[in-house]
Amino acid sequence: MQEIWNAALRDLQTKVSAHNFETWFKKIRLHHCEERRAFLEVDDDFFKAWIEDNYMDLIEDALRGATGESMEVVIDIEGSFDGDDEELLEVEETRAAARSARIDGQTALFEFTAPPVKDLQELVTEAGMNPRYTFDEFVVGSSNQFTYAACQAVATTPAQTYNPLFIFGGVGLGKTHLLQAIGVEILKRDPHTRVMYLSSEEFMNQLITSLRKKDMNTFRNQFRNDCDLLLVDDIQFIGGKDSTQEEFFHTFNALYQSGKQIVVTSDKSPKELPGIEERLASRFSWGLIADIQPPEIETRVAILEKKAEADGLSMTQDVAMLIASTVRSNVRELEGTLIRLGAQAKLMGTRLTLDFARTMLKRMNLDTRRQVGVQEILRATASHFDITVSDIKGPRRTRAISEPRQIAMYLSRKHTNHSYPELGRRFGGKDHTTVLAACKKLEDLVATGDNDFARSIQELESILFGR
Repeated sequence: MQEIWNAALRDLQTKVSAHNFETWFKKIRLHHCEERRAFLEVDDDFFKAWIEDNYMDLIEDALRGATGESMEVVIDIEGSFDGDDEELLEVEETRAAARSARIDGQTALFEFTAPPVKDLQELVTEAGMNPRYTFDEFVVGSSNQFTYAACQAVATTPAQTYNPLFIFGGVGLGKTHLLQAIGVEILKRDPHTRVMYLSSEEFMNQLITSLRKKDMNTFRNQFRNDCDLLLVDDIQFIGGKDSTQEEFFHTFNALYQSGKQIVVTSDKSPKELPGIEERLASRFSWGLIADIQPPEIETRVAILEKKAEADGLSMTQDVAMLIASTVRSNVRELEGTLIRLGAQAKLMGTRLTLDFARTMLKRMNLDTRRQVGVQEILRATASHFDITVSDIKGPRRTRAISEPRQIAMYLSRKHTNHSYPELGRRFGGKDHTTVLAACKKLEDLVATGDNDFARSIQELESILFGR
């Protein structure tokens, strides 16, 4: 029985990113199989709801591949399958009723009655947060969906779901927005909550001031006794600052032991933070670690459309698609580019047309040529060589598979900004050295005039970029 689930896990590992596999699938346990039904256990209701909403089809496909027949998946929290048949039926009926109560992919638990807007804005401003940073104003896509859901879960039941919550990702991807959205949401639900939001630099500056004034009791009381929710932005900046880390360590312990919620953001995962003490990095890993990736093009278009609507700017979808294809690094730059284009159009007394946008983007030294992602390169390569994307991402090493795989890796490295380790994950969990070797081989072959490889690359680039 366990061998079946192990085989399914091996299959799943080739179909999802390493981070998703570690976060979700590796933590699922097989309880038992019965009459072509697999009963799986997870840690809590949020974990269960996320798997049911996002990965059930993938798990069923993996089990079908492992057993050779269709299997229904039943998933529940640990201990639910240990009762008698009547109890099990009651559990399943209860869970089914809960699933039917979901609204737009979220549970009814997220409903609330907000206090008057004026009072809420005052509370949010007093806590040092931006009232516009709400969950409703955040554009959700596959790159941030998990982190968004985790933040909502924390805002719904502080210190009961994921404590601490550690959010990490690159610059301008929405970490601060989500961090403050948690605070705004909690204040909506309970205006009496004592929310403390600040950057790690502000924490350090307050510590220095307290040390200079010899008033550490006030500092410690503020953060440890007069705080129900601690939100700290950019925690990476306390790296190498021993006194600040010492004080934050004890603050963390005091809040955690008192059942208070802690949420921090960073540009790297806890294990990758330079200059952070091991005991502090370990505590960051006690709860949930959630990352935000750069948004895919559909999300970038949605972000632009939402920003244009908020600013009263008229923009066609063609213009949004052009900007989204040109600016891929982060949300901040994306919105900044739209603001500049809108201002230029207004000053010049013209509309924000496709031709105008293309001209202005070139003047900004931005490349307006069509850009592609790894998935698009994989599909084009598979179609060109009459194989499947699964073949390219799989383990087979026959020449008919390995050469297209190397070409796809080469094109992905050339035309995207992903690192070798990231490309390895996107190619089915390959080691980064495999990608590096493939790219080096293709570079050498093209440089030495290998006509077969050069022709294949040229044909694929023509397909991808319409040359």
